[in-house]
Amino acid sequence: MKVLSLFDGISCGMVALERAGIEVDRYVAYEIDDNAIKVSKKNYPNIEHCGDVITADFKEYIGFDLLIGGSPCQCLSSANVYIKDGEYGVCGEGVSRLFWEYVRALKIIKPRFFLFENVASMRKVDKKIITEQLGVEPIRIDSQLFSAQKRNRLYWTNIPFQNVTERQTHTTLPDILEDDVADKYFLKQGTLDYIMKPSNKGWQSGEMNIDLLIARPIVSSSWKMHRADTDNYITSKRSPEGRSNIRRLTPVECERLQTLPDNYTDGISDNARIKCIGNGWTVDVIAYILSGINSRLQGE
Repeated sequence: MKVLSLFDGISCGMVALERAGIEVDRYVAYEIDDNAIKVSKKNYPNIEHCGDVITADFKEYIGFDLLIGGSPCQCLSSANVYIKDGEYGVCGEGVSRLFWEYVRALKIIKPRFFLFENVASMRKVDKKIITEQLGVEPIRIDSQLFSAQKRNRLYWTNIPFQNVTERQTHTTLPDILEDDVADKYFLKQGTLDYIMKPSNKGWQSGEMNIDLLIARPIVSSSWKMHRADTDNYITSKRSPEGRSNIRRLTPVECERLQTLPDNYTDGISDNARIKCIGNGWTVDVIAYILSGINSRLQGE
């Protein structure tokens, strides 16, 4: 199968294809983040990296079997309170306008199969535009059905698969925690006081729970240390000198929440790893959807 991946990130699509048992003859990726590309090349040296999607000549890929991608969601997500006037939505001036590059690719290539992903918290008007452009209704899947992480996403695809409503895994957050964690992940008292301080912002006004069974979504900005109603924090029996017994998640734990292999993103800084992981897909969700390709091909 020949695959074109737009906004490829760390190539979670390739991991999912392998997990779904789909043989890939050629995988072409468009991505501009240097750290994401470095992670992708480390794990899959044979991937063809082509840079900025805006400059792509998609006529080169006519005849490709599968188009995948999830365009930037920063100007679609209701959690982003920093969107400037005019930037919101797929028709705005912000990064989410890159959705139209996916539409351009889909219309030119006309692949046999396609999959597009984005946040479920977008406005109805943007959801309607995307649906009209792609010609299929989206399916909402929460990643906690396949992982230990809440992550509501919409998936537009012509791949036939049966939607699920019950958990496909028994894994919870405590199951994916590492045993030996470096002192640097434990919070100093000042940081702990900050993350436990309630806020009146709409997206930071929930309950300050720490030891959750199902994690909050891993996002690209998790490394910034948001409040405890937004990011994930763990209580430990250990309390390093000068630090509390509350710690944040390690990059490996974040990888596990996204059902990536351990140390998939190593080789770059911790902050860069978490950013790349947060921008990525929950692999087991994508693998489940892509497995419908096998069912279709076997039925022909």
